[in-house]
Amino acid sequence: MSDLTVILDRKELVVRMESKSIRVDRPDGHFERIPLGMVARVILVGSPMVSCDVWRALADQNIPAVLLPSRGGGVSAHMGAGLFATITTRIAQHLAAHDDKYSLSIGQWLLDKKLAAQEGVVRKLKNGNSELESICTQIKSCRKGLRKADSRNSLMGHEGAAASAYFTALAKILPEKWNFHGRNRRPPRDPVNALLSLSYVISQGEVRRFILQRGLDPALGFLHASQSGRESLALDILEPLRPEVDWFVLHLLDSSLNLKHFTTNDQDGCLLNKKGRNVFFKAWAKWQEPDGENKRTQKSMAENFVRDLIAFFPQLDTI
Repeated sequence: MSDLTVILDRKELVVRMESKSIRVDRPDGHFERIPLGMVARVILVGSPMVSCDVWRALADQNIPAVLLPSRGGGVSAHMGAGLFATITTRIAQHLAAHDDKYSLSIGQWLLDKKLAAQEGVVRKLKNGNSELESICTQIKSCRKGLRKADSRNSLMGHEGAAASAYFTALAKILPEKWNFHGRNRRPPRDPVNALLSLSYVISQGEVRRFILQRGLDPALGFLHASQSGRESLALDILEPLRPEVDWFVLHLLDSSLNLKHFTTNDQDGCLLNKKGRNVFFKAWAKWQEPDGENKRTQKSMAENFVRDLIAFFPQLDTI
């Protein structure tokens, strides 16, 4: 089976099912058929015309779809299948989420993985820079603090301190022209934050796929508090994946994207323009593919984190 990313980035497109293929009709009269079995994910920008049978087919095959607004002020949405598997796993998840001991252990594990990956990114960038070496030491200290934390608030305090140091490191190594001074969003005020926000949203769809596949409740997390309309567990699992996404974004700057690929206004902040989106999505699709040297992909990492999370849950026959 292929690992194809389907990008629908023009409002004039008409998309429907034709037998077991997705048919995409273009305004110039040309069309393309994409066998459903080759599709790994769908990314839709704006408002192409997509028929209901496409959404049903994607849900039936548990193929994630991320719906992105054409402008920065809109809300992104994730489409996918309903809950899979039996209710047993969800019962164990709810029991763990309401037990301070289990919740703390899971939170420590997730954040330790995230901070270790953040330290790894900074180490790859430091190139003898003593300031970055000091930041690595700060992040390492925050990791040690996680082990002594006795509450979610304490965990998030250490995570926040590490994040501040980490993004300070990125600001130090990025050229001034990118105007990156730390993390900001809603709307993003510079190209780097625009890329980070977009990449995180798409990554959340990949995480969500495996959460549903394993029968978990996406709204019930261990680090992110329950909140109406928020998939807290998907955000939890996304945490240790963020540094990998950051590394992808850093490699795009100058190598594939430049300032001409972005537009800025007061209402929407900084956004990729149409040419920029084309470059970004092609790079994203390529990044998702395993290569000969590295079989680890974001998809496999997300699947492994969800699997390892379940191993923390209490065994129902011992309760």
